[in-house]
Amino acid sequence: MNKKSTASILGQLTAQQFIDTVWQQQPLLVKAALPAVAGIIDGNDLCGIACEAEGEARLIITDAQQTDWQCEQGPFKAKRFKTLPPSHWTLLVQSVDQWIPEIQALLAQFDFLPRWRLDDIMISYATDGGGVGPHFDYYDVFLLQASGKRRWQVGQRCDENSALRDNDKIKLLKDFHTEADYTLATGDMLYLPAGVAHWGTAVGDDCITISIGFRAASHKEIVQAALENIAETLPGNLRYRDTTTSIDSDPFCINNSAVDNLMAIWKTLSEDDIRTALAQALGELATEPRNPDREEPEETLDEKQLVKKLAAKNGLVVEHHPASRFAYHRLDEENADLYVDGAMLCTTPALAQAICHGRITAKECSSEYDRELLLALLNQGSLTIV
Repeated sequence: MNKKSTASILGQLTAQQFIDTVWQQQPLLVKAALPAVAGIIDGNDLCGIACEAEGEARLIITDAQQTDWQCEQGPFKAKRFKTLPPSHWTLLVQSVDQWIPEIQALLAQFDFLPRWRLDDIMISYATDGGGVGPHFDYYDVFLLQASGKRRWQVGQRCDENSALRDNDKIKLLKDFHTEADYTLATGDMLYLPAGVAHWGTAVGDDCITISIGFRAASHKEIVQAALENIAETLPGNLRYRDTTTSIDSDPFCINNSAVDNLMAIWKTLSEDDIRTALAQALGELATEPRNPDREEPEETLDEKQLVKKLAAKNGLVVEHHPASRFAYHRLDEENADLYVDGAMLCTTPALAQAICHGRITAKECSSEYDRELLLALLNQGSLTIV
């Protein structure tokens, strides 16, 4: 992304200033961040996705006093939208970037942040007074107004100890304390760090808000995955052994000496072992697809066809499948771990970077192993040739 477009969507801030002073620290309102977003999608588009079997959608209806919220899960029948009240409802559709290329193209506006942190683009359509109520998220989010107006009340910092209302389908805050109040018009954008309470309400009809969310794996998830990765490296024939002090006088007691024997396992792990396991855990979790089910391509390539395409003047230009996620971790000058849809593939830094950025030449894919790896990604549909 060029510097001009970065500065535009962040107002007067450069990307580095935003990262240093705002990202994961405080909310930021940017007026006229992206005026070109007007008309990019309408309510009919969203209703259409919400009626698809593969669509992930929710319908939330509230009362005029905004004291009660009812949630229905999709997919929906088209006739459901004809029976809705004239106001105070909102339709939320997940992963719209996987359905509409123009929405997916918005992701390039946020390339000043790690692409592997991206969760998905959710879009909501609301009538006057519609919203999901006071809540907070465990992920950072950019709220981009695409049509109409929405009032955003920004509240206190929250965590797992924050009291919630008694509602099984929607996690709404019991207490909400407004600390800032903004009304966004078409093209305006509000950034909210994870954990900041917020409450959005449509002001008038035809209110469309695009939510670009950035996921963050929990420490629990990362440690669990890292432990699994460490366990896979340990020999299966090494087992717990007693010592003279671990055999207690009480035959039912696991004493501290027995635990000391277990602690010795950790001492066999180097810092590099632990670092590698954590990096792999992060890569696998960060690239887990939100919607893993997809059809395989109708046609597949063989190695001869691939070599010919790699030899083209501009190399092989590919696109990531909208549902696929890519990232890589450079190990050294010659080795890298490429992560695709939650799986780790060993390759070179040059090929890993080329695959992630979508342009691959014969130079970066010179070995038979490299070509087999690339063919597998193409033939399983993670990559498509442009």
